[in-house]
Amino acid sequence: MGKPKDFALLFLLILFPGLLACAKSPFPARGFAKILSQEEALSRLQRYRDFVSSDGNRTSFHQAYSFQFRLRHMPRRGEESFSQGIVSGPSLGHGHCRVHIEGNQTTTYLFRNQANPQAWKMIEGDPKPMELEGSDFFSPMVSGMNQSPFDLLMPFVFWEAKYQKSGKVAGRPAHLFSFSLPEWVVREKPDWSHLTLGLDDAYDLPLRVETFGQSYVPDRTYVLQSFKKVQSRWIVKSIDCKDRMTRSTTRLEITGAAMDLDISGNLFTPEGLAHPIQLPVDSYESLD
Repeated sequence: MGKPKDFALLFLLILFPGLLACAKSPFPARGFAKILSQEEALSRLQRYRDFVSSDGNRTSFHQAYSFQFRLRHMPRRGEESFSQGIVSGPSLGHGHCRVHIEGNQTTTYLFRNQANPQAWKMIEGDPKPMELEGSDFFSPMVSGMNQSPFDLLMPFVFWEAKYQKSGKVAGRPAHLFSFSLPEWVVREKPDWSHLTLGLDDAYDLPLRVETFGQSYVPDRTYVLQSFKKVQSRWIVKSIDCKDRMTRSTTRLEITGAAMDLDISGNLFTPEGLAHPIQLPVDSYESLD
């Protein structure tokens, strides 16, 4: 069976340039992945990098997507909180996407995924978007919740990587990679030591991301929880972002999916953030 070619990050990507995955064929049996040579492992990682690389010069027709999502924050103690939004992109695998989040401050983000990522946000009522810098990438996208622009972009996949081992991640055959931190991240997060990525053996899909500080236990874990079949494709249904320090979890769950759309490329520019992406309500297939 050949490898499916229509994978993308959706939020982890997301679901976002970091976690959406699609496949036209069913998933294989669970189990352990075989050990790879360094050359084979880095080739696997490079395939994934090539797929999620920014491609601002590519024009895509009838390939845009839009996903409705819900954020559910589950603290160690206290009441749960919720938010909702929409993530859209020119095509699956494209390095650009918009994330619209409803809340006390309705905000729209534009993400450009690369080793040194770019991002802008526009708060409803502001005259123009603001470009994110430094610590902005690590601030919660919704106050009190765990996900940050960094989590959704996952720029570390482009950093210097080391193949660690193969086996099982989230119950699936996978290969584990470790990424060293560039200077701009060390400057903002001096307590971080490295990040690891579990890449699915069959689909080159991120299954788990862990951020390590000075402990052998990860400070933050981003893990894929479930899939759902939509229009003969599998997409990521839910992803958890767990914070060890607060013992809280924020779950991102896709609630509606619209694919094979025509959306103007001008809407995926900083200037375009001033204009909403307007789709008929019946464009979305409910996943609830």
